[in-house]
Amino acid sequence: MLLRSSNLRRLQRISRQTFIWKDQTRSFNMASINPFSQIIGQNRSSTVAQLAVLQPASERDDPIKIALTEANLVETSYECISYDHAGDADTVTVSVDDKDQDVPKALESALRTFRRKEKPRTLWADLLVGRTAEERSAQSTVTRQILENAEKTLCWIGPGQESTTKAFETIHEMANRWMQACLHAGMPADTSFSRVTMQQLGIIRSRLLDNRPFDDLNSFDFAHWNDIYAIVGAKYWSSVQCIPEIVLAKLAIIVCGRSNIRWPNYIAASRALAFYQAKFFQVPLLPNVKKGLENANSIELAERRRRLGEPIELFPMIQTARDCGAEDVREYVFSMVPIATPSARVKNHNQGPQPLPSVDYTKTAQQVFTEAARYTILERQDLLLWFGERVPCAKKLKDLPSWVPDFGAMALKGKDYTPNNGLRLWWESCAPIKPITVSDDDVLHVQAHALDRVTHVSAVFNMGNCGRLCVDEFLKLPDPTGGETIEQRDERFWRTLVLNTGTGRGDTLKDTVKPSAVSGASFRSLVAQERVLKMLDCAPSQLRTPEIQTRIGGSPEVQALLPQCGKSQPYEALLGENATGRHRRREEIESASCAASPSQQQEAASGQPRAPDFGSLLADPITRMMMGGFQDYLRQRDPNMALAYERSLRGELPGQQELPDHIKGGVSPGDVVVALVGGFFPYVLRPRGPDAGSEAQLAEADSTYEFVGDCYLHGSMEGEDFQMRGAGGEVFYRADRSKLVDISIV
Repeated sequence: MLLRSSNLRRLQRISRQTFIWKDQTRSFNMASINPFSQIIGQNRSSTVAQLAVLQPASERDDPIKIALTEANLVETSYECISYDHAGDADTVTVSVDDKDQDVPKALESALRTFRRKEKPRTLWADLLVGRTAEERSAQSTVTRQILENAEKTLCWIGPGQESTTKAFETIHEMANRWMQACLHAGMPADTSFSRVTMQQLGIIRSRLLDNRPFDDLNSFDFAHWNDIYAIVGAKYWSSVQCIPEIVLAKLAIIVCGRSNIRWPNYIAASRALAFYQAKFFQVPLLPNVKKGLENANSIELAERRRRLGEPIELFPMIQTARDCGAEDVREYVFSMVPIATPSARVKNHNQGPQPLPSVDYTKTAQQVFTEAARYTILERQDLLLWFGERVPCAKKLKDLPSWVPDFGAMALKGKDYTPNNGLRLWWESCAPIKPITVSDDDVLHVQAHALDRVTHVSAVFNMGNCGRLCVDEFLKLPDPTGGETIEQRDERFWRTLVLNTGTGRGDTLKDTVKPSAVSGASFRSLVAQERVLKMLDCAPSQLRTPEIQTRIGGSPEVQALLPQCGKSQPYEALLGENATGRHRRREEIESASCAASPSQQQEAASGQPRAPDFGSLLADPITRMMMGGFQDYLRQRDPNMALAYERSLRGELPGQQELPDHIKGGVSPGDVVVALVGGFFPYVLRPRGPDAGSEAQLAEADSTYEFVGDCYLHGSMEGEDFQMRGAGGEVFYRADRSKLVDISIV
């Protein structure tokens, strides 16, 4: 078949792009423990370090012997070893300069595999076990140079087994198929999924799956696929140290036993794996396999940014590191420092790039997190630092300033982030913007515009009580004011509880979108159901009993509500998905009275009594199924106990109705809701000082506050408080500087 010259040139260009991509990809070297990498002293050249020369051995079981040598990193050919740090507790003794040295078992197995029979091999690994804080801090000054100058980085998954070789053959095949499919779709194999069109994705899927034999890729050999999952879901991918080692490597090679694959090919295979998993098994991936794929994808994104010369900011990399594991939480910051580059936002302000936090293992975790938070805020000159963070009451690390995130705690997931939302457009209209600063006593200084004050806080919503609590809060609503109709008030309420989020079909519940008739009718059905249960003073399981049926027939009020019942499922699904772990607030200003509080865990302070809360367990579908079966069993054996159990799930037992503040999550009446210059959401602050909680202190100048969290405030999420309309109807933002005050957050 003949090709037109234009098509031929196109294929050549795509092939050339793919070839360049392969050549430019870097490998990762896992940072671990290194008895052979005693980094240079503070006053030596940054291109000189001590490397480890692994001595040859004729037999695999011969003792491992290492000799340290000082070398110029630029002039010396050496390789880096990257491995899983999670198993550091198990150590093995090796010989380093004729002295016994304990090293992690994972590193020892890598050394034994990489050792040659006749020639020595020059290696480097960032050994931290047994090193003093001073030595670990000193070696950090040349970590980047070591990782960048290594000939290649050997990413050690583990020793594997005999069947591992066959698993790697399938992984290589999936990689080749992905690259060929991408070539056929007219895109480089490493194209980000965000830039793939639906047409290209359809072509790739067809090339991967169509016209394949029924036993393609040994799909009926479950043991074979378990070997593949063992590689993709290995603990290695949850090691935070592997991130900089892969990102900075010239060439990363994934090694398991005697089999290996290059990093770009591994990423290609991991993308194809998702398609084959759906076709062959039609079940979700195991959690460890899914996490391994997600972490590898995050590393690939950072590696690509570095390859393309794009900024790699410290804060997003810390967020990536938090998805991995580290026994020392300081590593979430320290491991990311070598790959961090100045933010692109330094071009938008005159504060200039900030010096990166120093890697100093004599510092406490509180000091490290505070320095990282200070650096992020001063360099970016915005408050992206608070995106997806837990509120202070859910922090595990104590004695942090309220505005500093606890990077050792898992970040929240699923929150939508719009970088150019209305609140950002508002504070950018304040130009020239007063810089955000952090004083020497770790106090954050920023400008604020008061929006509202909290006057009521509900209990925390969970999977058990969300329906009942929703209706309880609805019935407490004040009458509408300011020309608002009852229908508008009700809509504002139910929209607030689902936090303006999408329904999973791409549509949203924003003010600019027509209200969903299904959601509104479903909400009214939920209200009717809960009111019926309250009138009858019964649990849902009792509705079919003869006694309750008789009472239903004799109650005109219940009869009037029954036609609305039974249609609540759509809204209940939204409510359970979006309101769990939150609580509803009511504010002072009735035009924005319905709001949902910051996301947080229901964590009680140690030593304080906590009311029973079985509903939080129901967040897990498997748990719901098991507890449902248990409930059926109780109905048969002990109806009274079954009724008590059902009421406990709905939060109706004594002690569950009103939860104390420490379980509510820390939001309290008197807290202030503000828009901050540099922020992307409304924020809840708590007044501090002698006038705390007084009516006068609503974001007054020079006031001091604690940071509580971000929040959803109906009618304020897109900067509606600051919108103006021009003569032609165009929307723009204007700041009222008379209401913009300087505040401090401690």
